[in-house]
Amino acid sequence: MKNNLAQFIDIFENQIPANKLIGMKVDKLSIGKVKVHVPYQDIFIGDYRQGFWHGGILASIADAAGGLAGFTTLTSPEDKINTIDMRIDYLLPAVKSDIFVEVNLIKVGKRILNADVVLYQKDINNPIAVARCAYSALRK
Repeated sequence: MKNNLAQFIDIFENQIPANKLIGMKVDKLSIGKVKVHVPYQDIFIGDYRQGFWHGGILASIADAAGGLAGFTTLTSPEDKINTIDMRIDYLLPAVKSDIFVEVNLIKVGKRILNADVVLYQKDINNPIAVARCAYSALRK
């Protein structure tokens, strides 16, 4: 399965309805690392008075991107990955602009995977949010 990165991109972008609705696009994918781009849409606004992204959309993006990074480590088509925990810290308001995401797996165990996720708009060194995600890997 690790050699099917192009297939993972298609699944992530086109076959997962929530990801497709949000418009998530994979910019780069390698084993345990992901870069995702989410084009801005008006429907993502949570604070209409200030024009900031909804925090739940940002959390969904972080979770999905982290899950894709974890998926790259699976070895069988029957393997599964599920979110078991996620913590997100919102550091700055996300304005009416695209979101970029970088994910690095920090631990790949037999059953548990951990990912660090950074969401930013203009500069990765000035993130709008950071998340730590844990996933269960159900390996056949």
